Amino acid sequence: MTHPTTQVDSRPTISRSAVAQALRRWWGLKGSLEDLPSERDQNFLVRDASGEPAHVLKIANLAEDRAFLDCQEQAMQALSEAGVPVQQVRTTFDGQAIVGLGDPGPPWCRLLSWLPGRLLATVENPEPALWTDLGATMGRSATALMDFDHPAARRAIQWDVQVAGAVIARGIDDVADGVRSRLLAGIAEGLRADLVPRLPSLRRSVIHNDANDHNVVVDDAGLRVAGLLDFGDLVHSVTAHEAAVACAYAMLGRADPATVLQRIVAGFDATCALTEDELDALPSLILARLGASVAISALQSRLAPDPYLRVSEDPAWALLDWFETMPRSALRIAVHEAVGR
Repeated sequence: MTHPTTQVDSRPTISRSAVAQALRRWWGLKGSLEDLPSERDQNFLVRDASGEPAHVLKIANLAEDRAFLDCQEQAMQALSEAGVPVQQVRTTFDGQAIVGLGDPGPPWCRLLSWLPGRLLATVENPEPALWTDLGATMGRSATALMDFDHPAARRAIQWDVQVAGAVIARGIDDVADGVRSRLLAGIAEGLRADLVPRLPSLRRSVIHNDANDHNVVVDDAGLRVAGLLDFGDLVHSVTAHEAAVACAYAMLGRADPATVLQRIVAGFDATCALTEDELDALPSLILARLGASVAISALQSRLAPDPYLRVSEDPAWALLDWFETMPRSALRIAVHEAVGR
Protein backbone atom coordinates (compact mmCIF):
# COMPACT_ATOMS: atom_id res chain seq x y z
CA MET A 1 0.00 0.00 0.00
CA THR A 2 1.33 3.43 -0.96
CA HIS A 3 2.71 5.41 1.97
CA PRO A 4 0.47 8.43 2.72
CA THR A 5 3.19 10.98 2.06
CA THR A 6 4.59 9.45 -1.12
CA GLN A 7 2.33 11.22 -3.58
CA VAL A 8 2.32 14.45 -1.60
CA ASP A 9 6.11 14.56 -1.92
CA SER A 10 5.90 13.97 -5.68
CA ARG A 11 3.30 16.64 -6.37
CA PRO A 12 4.32 18.46 -9.59
CA THR A 13 5.39 22.10 -9.56
CA ILE A 14 5.01 23.25 -13.16
CA SER A 15 5.34 27.00 -13.74
CA ARG A 16 2.41 29.04 -15.02
CA SER A 17 4.38 30.00 -18.10
CA ALA A 18 4.95 26.33 -18.94
CA VAL A 19 1.25 25.62 -18.37
CA ALA A 20 0.25 28.51 -20.63
CA GLN A 21 2.60 27.19 -23.30
CA ALA A 22 1.08 23.72 -23.06
CA LEU A 23 -2.43 25.16 -23.42
CA ARG A 24 -1.44 26.93 -26.62
CA ARG A 25 0.51 24.00 -28.02
CA TRP A 26 -1.96 21.19 -27.39
CA TRP A 27 -5.35 22.90 -27.32
CA GLY A 28 -4.82 26.26 -29.00
CA LEU A 29 -6.14 28.06 -25.92
CA LYS A 30 -5.24 31.29 -24.21
CA GLY A 31 -6.55 32.46 -20.88
CA SER A 32 -5.70 33.50 -17.37
CA LEU A 33 -4.65 30.81 -14.90
CA GLU A 34 -5.49 30.38 -11.22
CA ASP A 35 -4.19 27.75 -8.82
CA LEU A 36 -6.73 25.25 -7.50
CA PRO A 37 -6.12 23.25 -4.31
CA SER A 38 -5.11 19.61 -4.56
CA GLU A 39 -3.57 17.13 -2.17
CA ARG A 40 -1.32 15.40 -4.67
CA ASP A 41 -1.82 16.89 -8.17
CA GLN A 42 -1.37 20.39 -9.58
CA ASN A 43 -4.57 21.96 -10.87
CA PHE A 44 -5.28 25.23 -12.68
CA LEU A 45 -8.53 27.01 -13.41
CA VAL A 46 -8.43 28.36 -16.98
CA ARG A 47 -10.56 31.45 -17.56
CA ASP A 48 -11.55 32.52 -21.07
CA ALA A 49 -11.06 35.95 -22.62
CA SER A 50 -14.15 37.30 -20.84
CA GLY A 51 -12.86 36.11 -17.48
CA GLU A 52 -15.39 33.29 -17.12
CA PRO A 53 -14.26 29.84 -15.88
CA ALA A 54 -13.87 27.55 -18.89
CA HIS A 55 -11.60 24.60 -18.12
CA VAL A 56 -9.53 22.88 -15.47
CA LEU A 57 -6.02 21.79 -16.39
CA LYS A 58 -4.99 18.83 -14.24
CA ILE A 59 -1.32 17.89 -13.98
CA ALA A 60 -1.06 14.45 -12.42
CA ASN A 61 1.26 13.53 -9.60
CA LEU A 62 4.68 12.44 -10.81
CA ALA A 63 4.10 9.03 -9.22
CA GLU A 64 0.78 8.52 -11.00
CA ASP A 65 0.49 5.59 -13.38
CA ARG A 66 -0.76 6.66 -16.80
CA ALA A 67 -2.94 3.55 -16.90
CA PHE A 68 -4.82 4.83 -13.86
CA LEU A 69 -5.50 8.15 -15.61
CA ASP A 70 -6.94 6.14 -18.51
CA CYS A 71 -9.08 4.28 -15.98
CA GLN A 72 -10.39 7.58 -14.62
CA GLU A 73 -11.31 8.83 -18.09
CA GLN A 74 -13.20 5.63 -18.92
CA ALA A 75 -15.06 5.74 -15.60
CA MET A 76 -16.00 9.37 -16.15
CA GLN A 77 -17.30 8.52 -19.61
CA ALA A 78 -19.41 5.70 -18.16
CA LEU A 79 -20.87 8.08 -15.58
CA SER A 80 -21.55 10.78 -18.16
CA GLU A 81 -23.44 8.30 -20.33
CA ALA A 82 -25.51 7.35 -17.25
CA GLY A 83 -26.45 10.98 -16.60
CA VAL A 84 -24.14 11.57 -13.64
CA PRO A 85 -22.77 15.15 -13.92
CA VAL A 86 -18.99 14.90 -14.33
CA GLN A 87 -16.37 16.89 -16.18
CA GLN A 88 -15.78 16.20 -19.86
CA VAL A 89 -12.32 15.63 -21.30
CA ARG A 90 -11.24 18.03 -24.03
CA THR A 91 -8.92 16.24 -26.42
CA THR A 92 -5.91 17.83 -28.08
CA PHE A 93 -5.58 18.83 -31.72
CA ASP A 94 -4.54 15.25 -32.55
CA GLY A 95 -7.21 13.57 -30.42
CA GLN A 96 -5.26 12.79 -27.26
CA ALA A 97 -7.00 12.82 -23.87
CA ILE A 98 -3.73 12.69 -21.93
CA VAL A 99 -0.46 14.40 -22.89
CA GLY A 100 2.97 14.30 -21.32
CA LEU A 101 4.48 17.64 -20.38
CA GLY A 102 7.83 15.85 -20.18
CA ASP A 103 7.61 15.58 -23.99
CA PRO A 104 6.40 12.87 -24.11
CA GLY A 105 6.77 11.55 -20.56
CA PRO A 106 5.28 12.61 -17.22
CA PRO A 107 3.92 14.66 -15.68
CA TRP A 108 0.72 13.68 -17.46
CA CYS A 109 -1.73 16.45 -18.21
CA ARG A 110 -5.48 16.56 -18.97
CA LEU A 111 -7.86 19.39 -19.83
CA LEU A 112 -11.36 19.06 -18.37
CA SER A 113 -14.50 21.11 -18.71
CA TRP A 114 -15.54 23.48 -15.91
CA LEU A 115 -18.68 22.52 -14.02
CA PRO A 116 -20.76 25.60 -13.08
CA GLY A 117 -22.10 25.89 -9.55
CA ARG A 118 -20.42 26.01 -6.17
CA LEU A 119 -18.83 23.53 -3.83
CA LEU A 120 -21.01 21.83 -1.25
CA ALA A 121 -18.49 23.08 1.33
CA THR A 122 -19.74 26.64 0.73
CA VAL A 123 -23.41 25.84 1.44
CA GLU A 124 -24.46 26.86 4.94
CA ASN A 125 -27.25 24.83 6.53
CA PRO A 126 -28.08 22.71 3.47
CA GLU A 127 -31.71 21.85 2.85
CA PRO A 128 -32.69 18.20 3.56
CA ALA A 129 -33.48 17.75 -0.14
CA LEU A 130 -29.81 18.28 -0.98
CA TRP A 131 -28.76 15.32 1.17
CA THR A 132 -31.32 13.12 -0.55
CA ASP A 133 -30.08 14.25 -3.96
CA LEU A 134 -26.46 13.65 -2.93
CA GLY A 135 -27.36 10.10 -1.96
CA ALA A 136 -29.24 9.59 -5.22
CA THR A 137 -26.30 10.95 -7.24
CA MET A 138 -23.82 8.62 -5.57
CA GLY A 139 -26.26 5.75 -6.02
CA ARG A 140 -26.46 6.48 -9.75
CA SER A 141 -22.67 6.60 -9.81
CA ALA A 142 -22.40 3.23 -8.07
CA THR A 143 -24.97 1.70 -10.42
CA ALA A 144 -23.25 3.06 -13.52
CA LEU A 145 -19.91 1.62 -12.40
CA MET A 146 -21.30 -1.73 -11.24
CA ASP A 147 -20.33 -3.41 -14.52
CA PHE A 148 -17.30 -1.21 -15.18
CA ASP A 149 -13.82 -2.55 -14.54
CA HIS A 150 -10.24 -1.69 -15.36
CA PRO A 151 -6.99 -3.34 -14.26
CA ALA A 152 -5.72 -0.05 -12.82
CA ALA A 153 -8.73 0.22 -10.49
CA ARG A 154 -7.64 -2.93 -8.68
CA ARG A 155 -4.94 -1.23 -6.69
CA ALA A 156 -3.80 -0.84 -3.08
CA ILE A 157 -4.55 2.60 -1.65
CA GLN A 158 -4.91 3.85 1.91
CA TRP A 159 -8.50 5.05 1.29
CA ASP A 160 -9.77 1.55 0.45
CA VAL A 161 -12.11 0.57 3.30
CA GLN A 162 -10.85 -3.00 3.00
CA VAL A 163 -7.57 -1.87 4.60
CA ALA A 164 -9.06 0.73 6.95
CA GLY A 165 -8.27 -1.37 10.01
CA ALA A 166 -4.57 -1.44 9.20
CA VAL A 167 -4.53 2.28 8.34
CA ILE A 168 -6.23 3.17 11.63
CA ALA A 169 -3.97 0.93 13.71
CA ARG A 170 -0.90 2.44 12.07
CA GLY A 171 -2.00 5.96 12.94
CA ILE A 172 -2.90 5.48 16.63
CA ASP A 173 0.56 6.36 17.94
CA ASP A 174 0.63 9.50 15.77
CA VAL A 175 -2.34 11.01 17.62
CA ALA A 176 -0.78 13.26 20.25
CA ASP A 177 -3.90 13.67 22.37
CA GLY A 178 -4.25 10.72 24.74
CA VAL A 179 -8.04 10.77 24.82
CA ARG A 180 -8.25 10.77 21.04
CA SER A 181 -5.59 8.10 20.73
CA ARG A 182 -7.58 5.80 23.02
CA LEU A 183 -10.75 6.59 21.07
CA LEU A 184 -9.07 5.60 17.82
CA ALA A 185 -7.73 2.39 19.37
CA GLY A 186 -11.26 1.53 20.48
CA ILE A 187 -12.58 2.18 16.97
CA ALA A 188 -9.93 -0.12 15.50
CA GLU A 189 -10.93 -2.88 17.90
CA GLY A 190 -14.62 -2.36 17.20
CA LEU A 191 -14.10 -2.59 13.45
CA ARG A 192 -12.15 -5.83 13.83
CA ALA A 193 -15.09 -7.29 15.71
CA ASP A 194 -17.96 -5.84 13.67
CA LEU A 195 -16.88 -4.87 10.15
CA VAL A 196 -14.22 -7.40 9.23
CA PRO A 197 -16.57 -10.42 9.57
CA ARG A 198 -19.14 -8.64 7.40
CA LEU A 199 -16.81 -7.78 4.51
CA PRO A 200 -17.04 -11.14 2.66
CA SER A 201 -20.82 -10.72 2.24
CA LEU A 202 -20.60 -7.23 0.68
CA ARG A 203 -20.63 -6.55 -3.06
CA ARG A 204 -17.50 -5.24 -4.76
CA SER A 205 -17.27 -2.83 -7.71
CA VAL A 206 -15.40 0.26 -8.87
CA ILE A 207 -16.42 3.32 -6.82
CA HIS A 208 -15.60 7.04 -6.89
CA ASN A 209 -14.69 6.75 -3.19
CA ASP A 210 -14.33 10.45 -2.32
CA ALA A 211 -17.65 12.34 -2.28
CA ASN A 212 -16.49 14.90 0.26
CA ASP A 213 -17.88 18.43 0.32
CA HIS A 214 -14.94 19.77 -1.73
CA ASN A 215 -15.57 17.24 -4.51
CA VAL A 216 -19.32 17.82 -4.85
CA VAL A 217 -20.60 20.76 -6.90
CA VAL A 218 -24.14 21.98 -6.22
CA ASP A 219 -26.38 24.37 -8.12
CA ASP A 220 -26.44 28.05 -7.17
CA ALA A 221 -29.58 27.53 -5.11
CA GLY A 222 -27.82 24.84 -3.10
CA LEU A 223 -30.62 22.33 -3.64
CA ARG A 224 -29.23 19.79 -6.13
CA VAL A 225 -25.94 18.17 -7.01
CA ALA A 226 -24.51 19.70 -10.19
CA GLY A 227 -21.24 17.82 -10.44
CA LEU A 228 -18.89 15.19 -9.05
CA LEU A 229 -15.18 16.02 -9.10
CA ASP A 230 -11.81 14.30 -8.56
CA PHE A 231 -11.53 10.63 -9.46
CA GLY A 232 -8.08 10.26 -7.90
CA ASP A 233 -9.30 7.83 -5.21
CA LEU A 234 -11.21 5.62 -7.64
CA VAL A 235 -10.78 1.98 -6.61
CA HIS A 236 -12.38 -1.45 -6.90
CA SER A 237 -13.74 -1.93 -3.40
CA VAL A 238 -16.89 -2.35 -1.32
CA THR A 239 -19.83 -0.97 -3.31
CA ALA A 240 -21.72 0.29 -0.25
CA HIS A 241 -18.70 2.32 0.78
CA GLU A 242 -19.78 4.83 -1.86
CA ALA A 243 -22.79 5.63 0.35
CA ALA A 244 -20.67 5.50 3.50
CA VAL A 245 -18.17 8.06 2.23
CA ALA A 246 -20.94 10.49 1.27
CA CYS A 247 -22.51 10.06 4.71
CA ALA A 248 -19.23 10.43 6.58
CA TYR A 249 -18.40 13.84 5.13
CA ALA A 250 -21.97 15.16 4.99
CA MET A 251 -22.49 14.38 8.69
CA LEU A 252 -19.49 16.49 9.73
CA GLY A 253 -20.47 19.51 11.81
CA ARG A 254 -24.22 18.83 11.57
CA ALA A 255 -26.56 19.39 14.51
CA ASP A 256 -28.47 16.20 13.66
CA PRO A 257 -26.08 13.73 11.98
CA ALA A 258 -28.60 10.88 12.14
CA THR A 259 -31.08 12.74 9.92
CA VAL A 260 -28.37 13.51 7.37
CA LEU A 261 -27.41 9.84 7.41
CA GLN A 262 -30.99 8.75 6.77
CA ARG A 263 -31.53 11.24 3.94
CA ILE A 264 -28.40 10.15 2.09
CA VAL A 265 -29.09 6.46 2.58
CA ALA A 266 -32.67 6.88 1.33
CA GLY A 267 -31.47 8.71 -1.78
CA PHE A 268 -28.73 6.18 -2.46
CA ASP A 269 -31.03 3.18 -2.03
CA ALA A 270 -33.53 4.71 -4.50
CA THR A 271 -30.93 4.60 -7.30
CA CYS A 272 -28.76 1.71 -6.11
CA ALA A 273 -30.70 -0.69 -3.92
CA LEU A 274 -28.65 -1.75 -0.90
CA THR A 275 -28.72 -5.36 0.28
CA GLU A 276 -29.64 -6.27 3.86
CA ASP A 277 -25.99 -7.05 4.59
CA GLU A 278 -24.93 -3.68 3.20
CA LEU A 279 -27.50 -1.83 5.30
CA ASP A 280 -26.28 -3.62 8.42
CA ALA A 281 -22.65 -2.82 7.61
CA LEU A 282 -23.19 0.84 6.72
CA PRO A 283 -22.63 2.37 10.22
CA SER A 284 -19.32 0.52 10.52
CA LEU A 285 -18.32 1.51 6.99
CA ILE A 286 -18.89 5.17 7.90
CA LEU A 287 -16.91 4.76 11.09
CA ALA A 288 -14.09 3.13 9.15
CA ARG A 289 -13.85 6.11 6.80
CA LEU A 290 -13.83 8.61 9.66
CA GLY A 291 -11.23 6.61 11.55
CA ALA A 292 -8.99 6.30 8.50
CA SER A 293 -9.35 10.04 7.87
CA VAL A 294 -8.12 11.10 11.31
CA ALA A 295 -5.40 8.45 11.34
CA ILE A 296 -4.01 9.55 7.99
CA SER A 297 -4.23 13.20 9.03
CA ALA A 298 -2.32 12.48 12.26
CA LEU A 299 0.48 10.69 10.42
CA GLN A 300 0.65 13.36 7.75
CA SER A 301 0.75 16.13 10.38
CA ARG A 302 3.76 14.47 11.98
CA LEU A 303 5.69 13.87 8.77
CA ALA A 304 4.79 16.79 6.51
CA PRO A 305 2.12 19.21 7.83
CA ASP A 306 -0.31 20.35 5.15
CA PRO A 307 -3.47 22.37 5.99
CA TYR A 308 -5.31 20.92 2.97
CA LEU A 309 -5.10 17.43 4.47
CA ARG A 310 -6.44 18.62 7.84
CA VAL A 311 -9.56 20.43 6.62
CA SER A 312 -11.91 17.78 8.06
CA GLU A 313 -9.87 16.73 11.09
CA ASP A 314 -11.58 18.50 14.02
CA PRO A 315 -15.14 17.92 12.74
CA ALA A 316 -14.22 14.26 12.17
CA TRP A 317 -13.11 13.84 15.77
CA ALA A 318 -16.34 15.47 16.95
CA LEU A 319 -18.37 13.09 14.80
CA LEU A 320 -16.39 10.13 16.14
CA ASP A 321 -17.30 11.28 19.65
CA TRP A 322 -20.96 11.32 18.56
CA PHE A 323 -20.65 7.79 17.20
CA GLU A 324 -19.33 6.69 20.59
CA THR A 325 -22.57 7.86 22.22
CA MET A 326 -24.74 5.98 19.72
CA PRO A 327 -25.28 2.23 20.11
CA ARG A 328 -24.48 0.47 16.85
CA SER A 329 -27.89 -1.21 17.00
CA ALA A 330 -29.62 2.18 17.06
CA LEU A 331 -27.68 3.29 13.98
CA ARG A 332 -28.62 0.12 12.14
CA ILE A 333 -32.26 0.69 12.99
CA ALA A 334 -31.98 4.26 11.65
CA VAL A 335 -30.45 3.00 8.41
CA HIS A 336 -33.18 0.40 7.89
CA GLU A 337 -35.89 2.94 8.72
CA ALA A 338 -34.47 5.25 6.05
CA VAL A 339 -35.23 2.72 3.32
CA GLY A 340 -38.39 1.29 4.86
CA ARG A 341 -37.13 -2.22 5.45
